[in-house]
Amino acid sequence: MRRDHADLYALCRHDPEADAYFQALPEEIRYQLSGRMKQVNTFSDLRSHADTIMKEVSGWQSKG
Repeated sequence: MRRDHADLYALCRHDPEADAYFQALPEEIRYQLSGRMKQVNTFSDLRSHADTIMKEVSGWQSKG
């Protein structure tokens, strides 16, 4: 069931699974997600944004 939260921090505060996922991410990904906190309202959003950021970061690293 989809449950929307106000932002990333509310999601992590109320969803232990989302919080565990967020805490397990690399620091750079967590930092980038924090900049998008208002766009992350569900666990699905969290996974989607994290995946997008990881692809962006790996793209930047392979270009350097």
